[in-house]
Amino acid sequence: MNKIKNIIFDWGNVLIDVRPENFIEECKKVGVKFTNREVNSTHKAGFFLEHEMGVISDKQFRNEFRLCSSSNLTDEEIDFIWNSMLGKVPLYKLELLVSLKRKYNLYLLSNTNSIHWNRYSGTVFSYNGLNVNDIFDGVYLSYMLHSSKPDERIFKMVIEDSGIDVNETLFVDDSLKNCYTAQRLGMEVLNYIPGSDLRYYLLKELEQYFGKFLPKN
Repeated sequence: MNKIKNIIFDWGNVLIDVRPENFIEECKKVGVKFTNREVNSTHKAGFFLEHEMGVISDKQFRNEFRLCSSSNLTDEEIDFIWNSMLGKVPLYKLELLVSLKRKYNLYLLSNTNSIHWNRYSGTVFSYNGLNVNDIFDGVYLSYMLHSSKPDERIFKMVIEDSGIDVNETLFVDDSLKNCYTAQRLGMEVLNYIPGSDLRYYLLKELEQYFGKFLPKN
């Protein structure tokens, strides 16, 4: 088995804490209700998905949200509600990333939107004077690439742009669908369970040279 040189991380639920229930609660306060399918923290639908893929702008997203509300919400109020689902990147994960950076090329591949990214990316990765661009060799976001996981296209964009060898790459994501795509393309995968100790499972798999452990598809 080839030696792992690259690790691709998901953002939401793998690195940054995601609490959809906070968003749902804030929505209730202004008379808005969305289905779980629309706002699922892993795979979205409707205008949430369109925003995540960069099909609609922040302004269009806010207007769509406003139409669903019984209140004439300001842009700032909508952003506060939308951002309420995101928490922080735990300190131990930041320490883990910095430690891994000494040995591996690190990349971020996230299904996310510009409102979330612009609000949090400048702060949640701050560690000992480092920022997101110091930690990752490349950052790939669905709203900028107009494609989202689990579509193979976004993976192939990352592979082509970064020049990585898939046989030397580990992909870490909380979605089985996303992991299956990465696996089909030749990557090793770690299907992370949100809330578990990322450090333990990641280092365990690195030490064991990434034995195959995904359930059969």
